[in-house]
Amino acid sequence: MSGPDRLMFGSDWPVAILAGDYAKVWRETGVLLAGLGENDRAAVLGGTAARFYGIEV
Repeated sequence: MSGPDRLMFGSDWPVAILAGDYAKVWRETGVLLAGLGENDRAAVLGGTAARFYGIEV
């Protein structure tokens, strides 16, 4: 496994609001993930975590 299959989205909310609101954090996350395909983005935003923790979605 490599790349998105090893990454999980997480934030340091509420600490992140010191630099802006959660919408800004989410927007910037979207910018960082913009170059990924739909499946890779889905992996980073929840699929990898669901697989790792054994959660069915």
